[in-house]
Amino acid sequence: MKDIDPDVHIRVFKKTNRANGEIVEAYIINLFGFTLQDNISKWGENFLQDHLTCTFDELEQTFYKHFQVVKNDK
Repeated sequence: MKDIDPDVHIRVFKKTNRANGEIVEAYIINLFGFTLQDNISKWGENFLQDHLTCTFDELEQTFYKHFQVVKNDK
């Protein structure tokens, strides 16, 4: 977890989606889960299972909050 930069991860993810023309919210949320690795992937799975109707904006904000705290607590 020490090497994650949530800002970079989200920026790259959004640029990739724009480049591919993806606009369906459910697909975007699902694709985001595939970009996560290791313990972060488990966090993503748990979050999405607990928040079945979340938007990507909600997922993004929660991701930032959760991993900024982890990063600052090194």
